[in-house]
Amino acid sequence: MTHLKPVLYELLCVSPVSSSPLSRSSIMGGQDAEEGEWPWQVYIQIQVNHNNATFCGGSLISEQWVLTAVHCFKLSFLLEHSFVRLGAYKLDQPSSHEVKKSIKKVVLHEQYEKAADGFDIALVQLDSEVSLSCYINPVQLAKPNDVFTEDTECWVTGWGWTKENVPVAHPRTLQEVQLPIVDNRRCQSMYNSKATIREDMMCAGVEDGQKDTCLGDSGGPLVCRKGNCWIQAGIVSFGRRCGSLNSPGVYTRVSNFTDWIKKHSGV
Repeated sequence: MTHLKPVLYELLCVSPVSSSPLSRSSIMGGQDAEEGEWPWQVYIQIQVNHNNATFCGGSLISEQWVLTAVHCFKLSFLLEHSFVRLGAYKLDQPSSHEVKKSIKKVVLHEQYEKAADGFDIALVQLDSEVSLSCYINPVQLAKPNDVFTEDTECWVTGWGWTKENVPVAHPRTLQEVQLPIVDNRRCQSMYNSKATIREDMMCAGVEDGQKDTCLGDSGGPLVCRKGNCWIQAGIVSFGRRCGSLNSPGVYTRVSNFTDWIKKHSGV
């Protein structure tokens, strides 16, 4: 049984790599990020109705466009009451580096039906351009010829649950976790018939399931080191529960959608 990873509750330059964060025992099985460490990470609040909202992650790809997942918008939503927080770090303690923007438009991939069938990619246009800084900066996107293997250093970030039914604790600090890429054929053998791992998907995770994305991380970026830069390779899409054995997280493969992104955003 697969699950998606939003959560419902009431209510310009190429970025260089930073030094790798220290691995601390403690997203799921991760740790607090440093402020400004992942300056493309954004928080998207999607107002479903006047009493309820969902939230997802996303990545800034230009001064006015954010990349995220279609399934974040699977419910009807109120565009005029939804917004994006850029430069956010501790959600409960906004800093002077943070900027809040309204949403002008959401572009959903026209072939999307459900995450398990692929095409789980969406674009969010901000109502105006954001000023870039050390805390707010676009990520470079993977190109069709970029290859990511189990030896590539990759990280995923978000404010999602740290365990099944366990939201990230106050002050809701951005979490990060390093995950190895899992080859698509190996990933398919792990999922067996429970999901089809398509060409436009990629997998990342550990066999014991102790590190993973979870509810609320949907739409967030999986970034990988290439030379002296971080490249966004994937978008958090779906998985089998959170941190299940032999169940890597499944991500939208960004390099398969460069033409689509360019067509709709110009990026």
